[in-house]
Amino acid sequence: MNPADVEKTVFRTHDGLYEFLVMPFGLCNAPATFQALMNDVLRPFLRRFVLVLFDDILIYSASLAEHLRHMRVVLTVLHQHRLFVKKSKCAFGVDSIAYMGHIISAQGVAMDPAKVQAVAAWPQPRSARAV
Repeated sequence: MNPADVEKTVFRTHDGLYEFLVMPFGLCNAPATFQALMNDVLRPFLRRFVLVLFDDILIYSASLAEHLRHMRVVLTVLHQHRLFVKKSKCAFGVDSIAYMGHIISAQGVAMDPAKVQAVAAWPQPRSARAV
């Protein structure tokens, strides 16, 4: 968050005044603003070897060596823009990954079985109104 904008996020609690140092997603335009930022920061790489939706970044590559180069590029650019990843939420160098409700691998894009199971488990409608 721009330091000049921090004071605009002040809120009061019984313990005193607090302000956000990073953009909270509760602000009405925060998701769109953050997506625009991520698109701008990663624009040179989008659809070449990066997909991004908010804070979900997918880096894809044809080989391990290429993947290491791609990860280095993305992490460097994020660092240059003072954007950080949480290591515990990252999966590095995997053959397949769940991303936005799909499983992505070298074989292609497939539906996530967990999502399919959730829909299959819905109760069958017993009336027109239930549909």
